[in-house]
Amino acid sequence: MLLLGVRGADESELRRIVTEPHEEHLLLAADFSLLDALLPKLSRRICFTASEPPRPVKHTPAVEERVVGPRDLQVSELAYSSLRLTWSQATGDVTGYRLLVTPLSPKGQLLPSLQTQTDLKGDERTSLVTELTPKTEYSLTVYAIYPGLIGDSATIITQTPPVPPVSNFRVMEEGLFSLRLAWTPPLGKLEGYKIFIPRSDRPGLTYEQVLRGDTSSHVIDSLEEDKKYTVSIFAIYPQGPSQPVSIVGKTLKLVPVQQLLVQNATTDTVQARWGSVKGATGYRITWSSSEGHRENVNLGETFNFYMIQGLHPGTEYAITINPIFVDIEGPVISIPAKTLESSAVQTLKASAVSTNSAMVSWNSVPGATGYRLAWGPTPEFVGRDRPRQLALNGSTTEHLLKNVVHDTEYVLSLYVLFGSLVGPGVSATFRTSPLGYVSNFHVTSYTSSSIDVEWSPVVGSTEYKLTWNIDGNTPQSQYLDRSVLFHRIEGLNPETVYIVSIHAVYGNTEGPEISLSQLTASVTESELIQAVKEVKVVDVGINSFILTWKRTPGVTGYKISWSPFHGGDEKSQLVSSSTTSFTIPKLQESSAYKIQVASMVGGREGSPFLVTARTLDLPKVNGFAALNTTDSSTSLNWIRVAEASGYLLSWRHISGQRSKHSQSHQAVTPAQPITSGCDTSTDDHIRL
Repeated sequence: MLLLGVRGADESELRRIVTEPHEEHLLLAADFSLLDALLPKLSRRICFTASEPPRPVKHTPAVEERVVGPRDLQVSELAYSSLRLTWSQATGDVTGYRLLVTPLSPKGQLLPSLQTQTDLKGDERTSLVTELTPKTEYSLTVYAIYPGLIGDSATIITQTPPVPPVSNFRVMEEGLFSLRLAWTPPLGKLEGYKIFIPRSDRPGLTYEQVLRGDTSSHVIDSLEEDKKYTVSIFAIYPQGPSQPVSIVGKTLKLVPVQQLLVQNATTDTVQARWGSVKGATGYRITWSSSEGHRENVNLGETFNFYMIQGLHPGTEYAITINPIFVDIEGPVISIPAKTLESSAVQTLKASAVSTNSAMVSWNSVPGATGYRLAWGPTPEFVGRDRPRQLALNGSTTEHLLKNVVHDTEYVLSLYVLFGSLVGPGVSATFRTSPLGYVSNFHVTSYTSSSIDVEWSPVVGSTEYKLTWNIDGNTPQSQYLDRSVLFHRIEGLNPETVYIVSIHAVYGNTEGPEISLSQLTASVTESELIQAVKEVKVVDVGINSFILTWKRTPGVTGYKISWSPFHGGDEKSQLVSSSTTSFTIPKLQESSAYKIQVASMVGGREGSPFLVTARTLDLPKVNGFAALNTTDSSTSLNWIRVAEASGYLLSWRHISGQRSKHSQSHQAVTPAQPITSGCDTSTDDHIRL
């Protein structure tokens, strides 16, 4: 074949088409106009080729395709009675596959008599093999089937697992004469279960119980108390039983009730409380007096307390209880109890009475679970306040009444609570204090235009009302905070008599008035020293105060003086004129102080500015509680107090007959058990 390429013809494409050699059979022209120049060369080559003898034809031998049988056998989804076999496709014209499944003997020899054969289509690559025997080796062989013949084969050997046993076999509940068993059923078709239990009367033998396949729990009864048993279970399949699963269970021991306590005794009731006994189906509680009176009651297994009623005041009783296990009665335990001779409070009184509060206290009543306190005005004072009441817990023996009305008589009533029962009440009266007047009200200094006054604090007051006026003129007033005990009245006229009055204010009520008169100085009397202004206590500590004030022009220094408010030695300190703050150290905690700041010019002292302040209380212990109380000890817990070096712990009987102290240090844990001195038959009072 000859080819002629013109212009942009693809030379490489033409070389693949023309006859070899390419140089003789491929002609190329840059343009159609040059074809005439190629015609002689083309004619010559055609003539030359036509005159050559014919070349022999080359025959390429046919390549025979190699036939490969099935390969890459893999076993998946292996179970005790089935598996899935997968393989790669055989080559050639496969019409089908033949699968031979042959079990092996324990010695590894094929058992042809048990062989099964399955024919499959040619497009199948997997087969589910079923009805196998658990825990058995199998030879799996796959043949390729061709038209008229059987091709190559591939073989794999695998072993089925044993049938699965039950899982999570456990003792759910131990009884006195029984064990309740439970388990998780295995997957697969089950015929049932076999449970084997020991025979106590025939050592070495077992007793077999057969259960249905849909069962997942079972109770073995008629056993002996307080004895260990080995229990085995088999899952039964159509192919045979599984491996056994065993557990050890122990029946309960016939034990008495633990921790029998008698609480909340009243004149005619006591409450018995006990710890539950494992496996008990009920309880029998009996009470009897020394006079021979005897009663009992049967209770269900859920009970752990019972209120015994209908008793006689001041009488001793024997309380007994025993657990019941179906028709077997457990051991009996007993505890003495005594009803109260009286269930009323003996003493009720009010103390620390002020204008708007009073502390009510009473004696503790043994066995009381709480108290109900009621108070209100007596008939003579009806309308001045409304009746009120509240419930308190049984450990409380005092309560602070707040927001009562001044100068009013109140009647108190206290009732004792025993659970849901209300005991007899007791009453008392008290009268609140009248509103107090301001004491020690006096003038400390005066000028031609000002008067300085101070006074003593009034307990319970919320603020003070200061009033001043010229006789016959309209008065001027100013309300001052209860912490203010000094005030300078400014803007006054020289040589004028002023009447100055002060009231203690209690909420919205004013107390009695206290008045004094003062004549202001003349302008020419003397050169006055400017007083200090804006003296403030900016920080209050347990043992210190920090003062600040506004700088006063023209002074050479300041004098700070302080003394206990209720009397004591006065201390003072001089500071420079550039100082505007001062720390007063080494004060007594929980104490009020009178503080004065005065300007100094040379050796002369100006009018002082007076303030009062009270140091903080020592931190209290919070979160104090008794935990884990037993018949001879209790564990106490409290919140750690920052910077405390130790704790003083004291406890005593409510009767006050005995008292003990224990010193605990900061490094110890907050919980400290009291291991002696406690008796659960009486109430103990513990203080930290």
